[in-house]
Amino acid sequence: MKCDQLMTVISQIPVGSEIPGTIRGKSYSFGGIQKYRPRGRYSYLEGTEVVVLHSNERKNARIILFLEPLLLLVNSAESKLSHGHLPSSYIEAYRSGDTQGIPNIYEYESHYKSLARYIKRLIRPSSDQG
Repeated sequence: MKCDQLMTVISQIPVGSEIPGTIRGKSYSFGGIQKYRPRGRYSYLEGTEVVVLHSNERKNARIILFLEPLLLLVNSAESKLSHGHLPSSYIEAYRSGDTQGIPNIYEYESHYKSLARYIKRLIRPSSDQG
């Protein structure tokens, strides 16, 4: 899948949809696509399209996810998106010491994986993923 295809799928998810978490019983509410508004050192990302999830279990309920890591996870095998696992391509890109300027990338990995799994389930019937 390419970034424009990912954006098309995400834009079709109704705001408020429940996104299951990687851990049983945890879920998020889909908040839509928004433009990133940085507070501090990530000012160069201002205006970048991001996906927003909401979680009632966090003090700051708003979770901002960037498309690049999400796309990498959507293109990975679903077995690599379960709790405690990460695809090697993601580890190389975001665990090699250079986070490529993505805010909260380590803290939000489970959120990225949850949304990637949800998206994979949305596209599965219309594709030949295995």
